[in-house]
Amino acid sequence: MGSKGTSRPARKPTLLDVGRLAGTSTAVVSYVLNGGPRPVSAKTRTKVEEAIQMLGYRRNPLAGALSGGRSNLIGLLVPDTANAFFGELSRHIETEGRSRGLLTLLGNTGYLTALGQEYGEAFSELRPRGIFVTTGEEPAPGDETPRVYVQWAAPDAASPSVTFNDFQGARLVVEHLLRHGYEDIVCVAGELEGGPAAGREGGWRRAMEGAGLSTDGRLVRVSFDRLEAEAAIRPVLESARRPRAIYATTDEQAFVTIRTAMSLGLDVPGDLAVVGFDGIREARLGSIPLTTVSLPLEELAARAFDVLEETFYEGGGPGRSVVLDGTLSIGVTCGCEPAAADGTPPAAAPASL
Repeated sequence: MGSKGTSRPARKPTLLDVGRLAGTSTAVVSYVLNGGPRPVSAKTRTKVEEAIQMLGYRRNPLAGALSGGRSNLIGLLVPDTANAFFGELSRHIETEGRSRGLLTLLGNTGYLTALGQEYGEAFSELRPRGIFVTTGEEPAPGDETPRVYVQWAAPDAASPSVTFNDFQGARLVVEHLLRHGYEDIVCVAGELEGGPAAGREGGWRRAMEGAGLSTDGRLVRVSFDRLEAEAAIRPVLESARRPRAIYATTDEQAFVTIRTAMSLGLDVPGDLAVVGFDGIREARLGSIPLTTVSLPLEELAARAFDVLEETFYEGGGPGRSVVLDGTLSIGVTCGCEPAAADGTPPAAAPASL
């Protein structure tokens, strides 16, 4: 699905890379770069300097933030790490931060603006290098801590962001269902209508309209909580007008739909085709390979730190926006044969499409 200009450049070497090549720790590399606070033997210093030269390592300007009163902490605000998507996103942010010598502070906001601001204020008191925000909360008045919005667009043009092309991803996976010949495709979405949800619902509508199909009465909103979502999905699947296919705007909702269908004795995909969006590990590596849109979370984490560095510590200016594409990951829940789960599309599209 790649859009022109969104491919990630070659990864910059990190302190961890230098340490591995020199056969020492990142702390020792830092001592060499900073001239302390602990002494380093001449032999080890030479190894580190040679590794820096071989790798072409350039010191991250964020590392100099300490001298400006900033700590080596990064704040991360997510709705709920019990949700697999945010759990995996948090892990990638933490891993990328650690490779750059930064430690991550995590706050679960539960989609509550007040709680997000409370965490933001608490993190800001610790003078972090920056805060990554995943649900669009604006900072409290007077809070000047650098912020980068990730997976959720910034609330204003002056704030940098790293997001996904949710609209195009939704079109991609729904059009895959259409190529199977399904026409009655219901969208199972969360309670929110803004942020990524807008693109994921909009892409479904555009794909359906492009095929001459109506979306009226085919949108079902459910809770982000799996148990509550199951209670809302069950009546849809028990109805005499049960849809032939369901596009869930998250993988979590897709798996709730599959579990509910199986509890009712329905076959997936024989009786009900299901696709998702996110590409969490369970979707790609679980016992039931889910057809979904896989998002490059590792790349998002790296880009988020790059944007933080370039915007606030290299004078890159405000408002830089990076949009990353997802890819269609073919499983078996859409009706494709198991052999197609390696990403091979269905053999032929109906002539009417």
